[in-house]
Amino acid sequence: MMSGPGGNEKGLSQNGDPGGHLSVLTSAHSAAVGPETRLLSAFRKDTHHRKVYLAGREYYSKEGKTFELRLVGKIKQQLGADPTLRPEYAPSLGLTDFTRRATEAALGKSCCAIVENRVLGVQTPGFTAAVRLGAELLKHWHDVSATWCGPVYLSTPCDDSLAGIFQAAGIQDIREYYFWDDRQRGACLEKLLEDLERAPQQSVVVLSASGHYPTGADLSQSQWAVIIQLIMRRRLFPFLLLPAQALCYGELERDAWPVQYCASQGMELLCAQSFSHCFGLYVQLQRDGGER
Repeated sequence: MMSGPGGNEKGLSQNGDPGGHLSVLTSAHSAAVGPETRLLSAFRKDTHHRKVYLAGREYYSKEGKTFELRLVGKIKQQLGADPTLRPEYAPSLGLTDFTRRATEAALGKSCCAIVENRVLGVQTPGFTAAVRLGAELLKHWHDVSATWCGPVYLSTPCDDSLAGIFQAAGIQDIREYYFWDDRQRGACLEKLLEDLERAPQQSVVVLSASGHYPTGADLSQSQWAVIIQLIMRRRLFPFLLLPAQALCYGELERDAWPVQYCASQGMELLCAQSFSHCFGLYVQLQRDGGER
């Protein structure tokens, strides 16, 4: 980082010692440390030889290495050996073929919205970036239109990073809806519906289409149908998360059923979709891109 106007007077002295104000960014807030980060730190400090870390979302082989599908490895070798392949910057919205295929995977090829060209797919560097882009779009919607003024509803519990992503985008009114019930050891539809019934119209409801994190408790199709009907009646806006398509039920379409059902009802929606887990490339894709 370079010093600002005035050189060393308010930056670093010539011998590297700080002098005056270090930077205009010194008052910036640091990101809050989440429970998962603290748990991982405690795990690394623990010297017990039989310790096991169960909170991670990465997939590893028996050798402790990131798992890679044989097909993915084969394709990477083919790309590396192709003399005609030249790395180029992707378009601003991402690779067109990739976003088209990803959209078809989420909505189905025969979806009316796709046939009528009413779907926009954007490729992002990671799943978190996809959620952030959706949050930015919602904030822009708020700024240019009086039809939506929040709030955003998140499940309790949910991914620790979600609230911070929306807040960083400028959406401060974050509320919760009931999801996990300790006594039932599963999702509680009755209390979930009660919370959404009280939500103001035009509220954004963030829902895990499959693979709810961190509980892993998924809703049945009949439960989804009831929730979506309530969302339509109360004029709420669905923001669906699809982080592990095909890994929950073993079928692309079944995991994406809530997204496809919403689209079949003519609803507008946002969907953050990821292929990091199902391609076995969690670490690789976070660096190289590959989410929509």
